Amino acid sequence: MPSPTTGHRVAVLGTGSMGTAIAKALIEAGHHVTVWNRSRERLEGLAGCRVAQTAGDACLDADVAFTCFSNFAATHDVLEQQDVVDALRGKVLVAMSTATPDQVHDLQRFAEASGIDYLDAKIAVTPAQIGAPTAVIFFAGPQAIFSRIEPVLKALAGRATLMGERIDGAVQGDFAFLSVYFAGTIGILHGAAFSRSSGLDIDQFFSLIPCFLDEINARSQSFRKMILAGDYSDVQSALKTDLAGARLLADATVHAGMQRLFPDALIDLMQDAVAQGHGDLDSAAMVEAFGKKSRTAAWRSAV
Repeated sequence: MPSPTTGHRVAVLGTGSMGTAIAKALIEAGHHVTVWNRSRERLEGLAGCRVAQTAGDACLDADVAFTCFSNFAATHDVLEQQDVVDALRGKVLVAMSTATPDQVHDLQRFAEASGIDYLDAKIAVTPAQIGAPTAVIFFAGPQAIFSRIEPVLKALAGRATLMGERIDGAVQGDFAFLSVYFAGTIGILHGAAFSRSSGLDIDQFFSLIPCFLDEINARSQSFRKMILAGDYSDVQSALKTDLAGARLLADATVHAGMQRLFPDALIDLMQDAVAQGHGDLDSAAMVEAFGKKSRTAAWRSAV
């Protein structure tokens, strides 16, 4: 933990659930934190920090300012205030709201014109995981800026990861992570629904999930090797075999009295990859199919 004389001076603008978690983690790590939020009730329960009356006031004495608003429009509304621009000039801004690549490029141009050092950040965990050694937050921007405030960033996420100097790197990294997150969580919830509809023990199902996640992690390592080599001939599980399994899952889902949207989505994806000639290869070859516009996607876009 930094000592009172070495801790950074940090402003946190926006104290919803995530902003509050960020402020608490920074306080716990020994940094000097000032917080600001439009609605004062959101500041209740925060101790060990200074509460500013305005966003500009919060940034005056800060070395680093984090913005954590619900969307990028709200971020712009605050940052474009002249007192905020004046207070941030020559300091580091870390913008953490969900955004598109175009939006972060716009903010980069604004920051450069205003004399503000800018890192973009995208959070890949829930508020409860902020500060954990395994927490992941993606950052993008100059290496020199990242290195300058790395102790502050590591207080928020043990896996604070610079995705490169291109400012949209964090956005793209976050979207790649969302592929894993959404597919994984929806798969878990579908499995729980199937277990319940089939009269299985829900507690037993959830107790076994860590075992399945270990298997998925091991499988991901073989995916990595195949993708880097561009060779999917060392078949651990053939794509056409997995497609047959997805079709059986669809039948079992209907038999359990459930709608079959989830297995049908899997079937669509696998069928498209098989149609591209990958059926006898390892399922890792789907990465090549994802890189092409599918006939299914073309048909749906025309409807």
